[in-house]
Amino acid sequence: MDPPPAHGRPALAQIFRCFLRVGATAYGGPAMMPLMREHILRRGWLTDEGFKVGLSVCQAVPGGTLMQMAAYTGLTLRGLPGALAGFVGFGLPAFLLITGLSALYHALQGLALTASAMQGLSAVVLGIIALAVHDFRLKYARGARRMGLTLLACGLFLYGVGPAWIILGAALAGPVVFRDETAPPVSLPSARVPVRGVLILAGVAAGWLGATLFLAPVLFKLSVSMGRADLIAFGGYGVFPALYHEAVDLRQWMGAATFMDGMALAQVTPGPFMLGACFVGYHVAGLWGALTAGIWIFTPSFFILMLTVPSAGRLLAWQPFRRALAGVLSTLGGLILAVGIELARGMDWSVPKAALCLAAAVALWKRVDPIWVVLCGVGLGVWLF
Repeated sequence: MDPPPAHGRPALAQIFRCFLRVGATAYGGPAMMPLMREHILRRGWLTDEGFKVGLSVCQAVPGGTLMQMAAYTGLTLRGLPGALAGFVGFGLPAFLLITGLSALYHALQGLALTASAMQGLSAVVLGIIALAVHDFRLKYARGARRMGLTLLACGLFLYGVGPAWIILGAALAGPVVFRDETAPPVSLPSARVPVRGVLILAGVAAGWLGATLFLAPVLFKLSVSMGRADLIAFGGYGVFPALYHEAVDLRQWMGAATFMDGMALAQVTPGPFMLGACFVGYHVAGLWGALTAGIWIFTPSFFILMLTVPSAGRLLAWQPFRRALAGVLSTLGGLILAVGIELARGMDWSVPKAALCLAAAVALWKRVDPIWVVLCGVGLGVWLF
């Protein structure tokens, strides 16, 4: 890890405020990365090389990459308390906004105006999915072997195989499929994570699960489902198929149309897309459900990051792991594509809706700010449908 800045370690409040500001103003998935990088480097919290190394670590473990990067930066500065400050600061604005929008959505559900707006948003979501598939292909599925894994993952998901099994299979196949590939080494200084603090947090998490198992079973089920989704989500949008599988296929907490509405609302908010899980939580158990989902959609991956950092340099230098990771990342675009196909099957298509979907995908591809694309989708939905 990079050493602390020469002028001393920042206060926990400074770390929290920095990532709170980024989380409140950054839209657009990967487009948030430059803003986060600018804030971190401007304060001298990491060097440019340190940021790249940290990003490599965060991309190698499950969870939202930017949430993990906020925690990683805080960890380098102030240990476990710093990691928590960065983590909570970055996620808090999106959590509050998506929870508020979820409450508004459920209060207004059934109104004709709301239904029209949601039809427009549904078309925009499919455009977002199309662009996400394209981005994942460019990043992780270049070449025939990677593309083959992408298409195989899509077919298996549509056939009914759960995403966890698909990702596990890809991890096992990666060292074989990519046995002739050698990933470049990553230079990461040794680091220590306070084991006692991590064990205390693990005890709190276990206590929550034990208490909800007996006192609020629906919150226990929600915690487990969100935790499972987190474990197989890589890179933000990678949570999309995992959430869909848990909320629509497995638990049947909501229909595909309602799920699409929730993911559309998640696009309206800044910060991590993974907090779309709060919509699922609110739908299941109100405010307590939103809080539960917002915490547990990041809890397992946070612990994985804390446990990985001390040995991350050796792990990223181990070629079988890098090849397994290549296999996993190759499947993500296929899983997202499969969810898009399932959602598209359930939509009541029309020429205006198809045109809106295409226009949204093109606008996002041209780097139009997603908030404007979403708001235009709402307006056109009210006007057209």
